[in-house]
Amino acid sequence: MPNFIDPTDFEALKQDDALPSPSGVRLNIMRMCRQEDVSLVELVTQIQADPVLGGRIIKIGNGASINKGRPIVAISKDVLLMIGLDAVRQLALAISLTTERRDSSCAGFDFATFWARTVAMACAAQALAEYYGEAPPTEMFASGLLANIGSLGLAAARPDDYAGVLSSVANDDRGGEKLRDAEKAAFGYTHLDLAAAMMQDWSIPRLFCEAVLHHKAPSQSGLDEESRHLRLAQMLHVAGIIADYCVAPEGARVQALQALLDAGAPLNGEVDHVIALCDRVGRDWMEWSSMVNISAQALPPTRDVLAQLREQSGQ
Repeated sequence: MPNFIDPTDFEALKQDDALPSPSGVRLNIMRMCRQEDVSLVELVTQIQADPVLGGRIIKIGNGASINKGRPIVAISKDVLLMIGLDAVRQLALAISLTTERRDSSCAGFDFATFWARTVAMACAAQALAEYYGEAPPTEMFASGLLANIGSLGLAAARPDDYAGVLSSVANDDRGGEKLRDAEKAAFGYTHLDLAAAMMQDWSIPRLFCEAVLHHKAPSQSGLDEESRHLRLAQMLHVAGIIADYCVAPEGARVQALQALLDAGAPLNGEVDHVIALCDRVGRDWMEWSSMVNISAQALPPTRDVLAQLREQSGQ
């Protein structure tokens, strides 16, 4: 299977023990979920030792699209089979990265904004998956969470070098092609390449690795226009723009909403869907941020922001 970055470079990063990675009980849960002959009884015991992970699994199990019967109040073998072990593994990874994060001293890297946007993007990716299908919502949540993990990896493993890269790019360009060009020049790979390599190393299906790799510019990816790879990359692209809307300061929120309306597939400017998604993601973002101790701002009703946008544009 082709590598996303040179294996020698990747091993050097791993040996420094600075890359974000799951550990402890959650790492054990991830490993157990990959076993064909896993003991569900033992897995239940492991998850019961992790209240945050257990609570999230129960919430997903009580989702209207999954559970049609009696509300779930505790982890059991039946709950794990209903959710699916792949989803449990993805959730263990997602929660591990947010709750056991280590912030380094990389100058110019805004860790607070990074984590706030990361959790918002994960919530948005999950909501989009529920609206449009294409992939399990829990897997899209994890993909949204990991989409920019390469930036954190570089900030943690190469703080001085990455600070130099960040200082060479204007703040307004740090989400775009200029940043990736500067990363490529400095390291030989971009934060998207590193994110995909980290995901591959954690045994996440290549479909999602490639969606993350191309999510910043799906239209320039060269992916087949009818492929599932492209549709997932497009969903992650839109999830990122929703996340930008979530973290935007009040004075930039109207502009961020316009960017979302202009984002293309799969929303294609459908106003009612944009409103419903932003309101839903805003609620989920606040809930998740509280769960993993990340700062998030309460968002106004999206219809109010849309009204401001229309007033400014004279519509």
